[in-house]
Amino acid sequence: MKVTRQLNQWATIHRGLGNQNRLKILKLLTDRKAMSVGEIADELKISFKNTSRNLRILQSLDLLEFEGRNDRVYYSINRHLDSEIVKVINITIPR
Repeated sequence: MKVTRQLNQWATIHRGLGNQNRLKILKLLTDRKAMSVGEIADELKISFKNTSRNLRILQSLDLLEFEGRNDRVYYSINRHLDSEIVKVINITIPR
């Protein structure tokens, strides 16, 4: 059933957004475009390992995209997000 699938997708997204560090990462990337794992970790003053884990979770939800450049991986907000998901992110993250 399509409605059940949509509800499951929204529940997964909300669980993914239910973490303060992940919300901080989304805010940073919304404000600054692409950043490396190390840059995000330094900015938020959290460990590289914790940052990397949270980036993987956000990326698995298709909220982020990444690109390898100069032996680093740079993350940014997925440019192809559904408009409803963009609305939720904008409501969730204070500007």
